[in-house]
Amino acid sequence: MHKKQLAIGKAIVCAILTIMISANGMALANETESINRNLAISNIDAFMTNEIERLKIPGASLAIVKGNQVAYLQGYGFSSPDGTAMTAQTPVVIGSVSKSFTALAIMQLVEQGKINLEDPVQTVIPWFQLADKEASKKITIQHLLNQTSGLSTLDGQVAISQGDRTVKEHIQSLANTELTFPVGEQYQYSNLNYSILGAVIEEVTHKSYTAYIKEYIFQPLDMNNSFAGPIDDVNETIAEGYQTVFGFKMPTKQLNHEGTVASGYIIASVEDMANYMIAQLNQGQFNGTSLLSANAMNTMHHPASFAGHDTYYAMGWEVNNGVVSHNGWTENTYSKVMLDGEYGISLLINSMDYFNLNEYEAITSGINKLVHNEEPAISSGNPFIKYIVFNVVLLVILAYIVWSAYRIFKVKNPKVTMLKGIFILIFNVLIPLLILLGFPKLFGPLSVVTLFAPGIGHLLFLIPLLLLIVGVIKLSIVIVKLKKNTFGKSGVI
Repeated sequence: MHKKQLAIGKAIVCAILTIMISANGMALANETESINRNLAISNIDAFMTNEIERLKIPGASLAIVKGNQVAYLQGYGFSSPDGTAMTAQTPVVIGSVSKSFTALAIMQLVEQGKINLEDPVQTVIPWFQLADKEASKKITIQHLLNQTSGLSTLDGQVAISQGDRTVKEHIQSLANTELTFPVGEQYQYSNLNYSILGAVIEEVTHKSYTAYIKEYIFQPLDMNNSFAGPIDDVNETIAEGYQTVFGFKMPTKQLNHEGTVASGYIIASVEDMANYMIAQLNQGQFNGTSLLSANAMNTMHHPASFAGHDTYYAMGWEVNNGVVSHNGWTENTYSKVMLDGEYGISLLINSMDYFNLNEYEAITSGINKLVHNEEPAISSGNPFIKYIVFNVVLLVILAYIVWSAYRIFKVKNPKVTMLKGIFILIFNVLIPLLILLGFPKLFGPLSVVTLFAPGIGHLLFLIPLLLLIVGVIKLSIVIVKLKKNTFGKSGVI
């Protein structure tokens, strides 16, 4: 009798469990169906398709989450020149969105008691040194996280093209780098801050940055198509990036960025980014796994340093009127993550268009409006008109340089006046010289400008250089002829 009762009891328990599982499954399915209905999937898809065609984007992928549920995953276009489709599983280099991963890793180490936010960097990395030895002692982990170390945006940009070394070697190369503001006084967005944090992670954990991110962030979040370096992509699934050269999209290879992964070169699929956003929206929780405490996650998202235009920098995030976000771009990819209320949006694009960066930014903003049942601003204009105008201007200037060079060597006895000499001095010597001397402030470091805007970036440097060369030759001729005409027998012409 006892065995029979036991069997009946097991049957009842199994039946109850089956009903509960079915009920949970139905509830989850109903919740997902409800989310999808509220999202107006067809409108989102139509908006994305229109923007991709209008901006001539090779490939993109989009993820939308609500609470702890994935509401939308979709790939568009292609991930490489061979026509491979871009999917939600296609990894893309996410640029400066990587900073939020680095900040998350730092906060994990803080919770483990291995470091404190107020610790000077030198207590963790004794060999850390900048040009100002006293100021170097004052920079803390928190200064780096909040972009208030005093390191400049310009030096951070230069570092993008100098990442072909290990993390330690990259940070050791900063020994002569000057601070442009006193430590802690001013917000300055600098990639160097987060590259240094990458070295902090390596020093504290005795692991490589890539190994730590993989073990303590990617794996707990089931980010199976994400890498902290292309070498880990054994199946070669990473999307090939495209750059815009004179308005045309061209596939290009990235430089080696081993030393700057922590500040801008993590690789992830949009499906994996959905899991990442769920953890961010749910106080560090993902599928029963705690990545970080609620208090630490709130600290990460808390506005810390004023960045202008109602925007504050937090820890690897920007906060504007309660919306937490961060964008990222490399030489040939673009990404953005936006956390607004209970929704999270992640957009990955395998191309970069520096001239139309605002158009790329507007895509995520448009999706966010659709998610909140608002109408996005849809542009019908041709975003490449500016390239046409710019290309025409460049051609006219190049034609003028060629014509000027031709006249130097082909025209005999050109008419020379003082007024002509002044014109050459101003437009062929002084202005080009000022452009060349002020190039970093006008356009950015030459290495970065040519990296992010190939073709046009090269001409922005080459044109004033050629104008200067031609101008110096012409001015020399004018001076010689004026002297001859002034002191010679023929008189002034």
